[in-house]
Amino acid sequence: MGYRLSIADDLPASVRATAREQLERAAARLEDPGTDPIGALHDARKSLKRTRSLLRLARPALGRKAYAAENDALREIALALSDTRDADVLVETVQLLAKRFVGQLPIADFEALRDALERESQASREGGATADRQALVERLRAAAARVDQWPLEGADWDALREGATRGYARGGSAFEAALEQPTVERLHAWRKRAKDLWYHERLLSEAWPAVLHAHGEEAHALAELLGDDHDLALLRARLEQGIELPVGPAVDLDALERLIDERRGELLEQAERLGRRLYAERPKAFRRRLGRYLRAAVREARAGEPA
Repeated sequence: MGYRLSIADDLPASVRATAREQLERAAARLEDPGTDPIGALHDARKSLKRTRSLLRLARPALGRKAYAAENDALREIALALSDTRDADVLVETVQLLAKRFVGQLPIADFEALRDALERESQASREGGATADRQALVERLRAAAARVDQWPLEGADWDALREGATRGYARGGSAFEAALEQPTVERLHAWRKRAKDLWYHERLLSEAWPAVLHAHGEEAHALAELLGDDHDLALLRARLEQGIELPVGPAVDLDALERLIDERRGELLEQAERLGRRLYAERPKAFRRRLGRYLRAAVREARAGEPA
C-alpha cells in the first residue's frame, strides 16, 4: 500500500496496515539480507523509523500510556539495529569529504583515513556488535502482531492533524534551539523533527498530494543536510579521540579537521535557509491549513462512495 494513509478507507485500519507493513518489511529484510547485510540493516532501520514516526502522528488517538509502551519497545529495537551504524557511515563521510575538497589536501590523506575507518568498521561487524539478527526479527514480528491491539477505535483525522501539528511545533522549537546554540545534540534533535515532518506529510499526502509532497520533500532535504552535518561531527570526534593510521607519510589531521569545520559551516548555512521557510508558519496556522486539506479530501472521498 506504500507509506501513506488512505483517505477513502477506514482510518484505524489504514494506520494498522501501514504500521504492520513497515515492521514486517524490516523483519523480512533482516531475515534474508541477501548479499548485502549492511544494506539490510540500513533498510530495516529506515522501516523502523517510519513506524515510530507513524506512532507519533497517531499519538493523540492512542493515548499517552499505549503510545509510551509501544514507543519504548520500538526504541529498544532501533538501538540494537544502530550498533554498527557509526562505524560504517564514517567511511562514506570521508569519501564525500574528499570529493568536496578535491585538490585541497593530498588524496593519500583521505585514503589513509578511509582505510583505517574501514578496518574499524569490519572489526565492529566481526566482533558481534550488532545484536543477534534472529532475535531482532522475532521482536519486530511481535511488534507487528501487537499493532492489532493499538487502541485506535476512536481515531479520526482530527486526531492525526493534532499529531502532525505537535510534530511541526516541536520541529520549529528544535530549529530555534539549534540556531541559538548549534551543538551536535541540538542539531541532531532538529534533524529528527525534520524527518518527522517529512514522514507525516507523506502519510497525509492524499489530503493534497502536490502540496504535501513538495513540502515534505523539502523537509527531507533538510534532514539530509543535518544528517551530513551529524556524520561530519562524528568524524571530527573520532579524529580527536585518536586513530591508528596505516604506516606511511604523516597525515595532516589538523587540515582534515579544518575541512570538516568548513564543510559543516556550509551545510548549516543551507539548513538555516531551508528551516526558515519550512517553519515559516505558526503551528496554529499549520493546523488550520492541514485541517482544511483533510476535510476537503474526506468530503471528496465520501462524495465518490456508492449510494
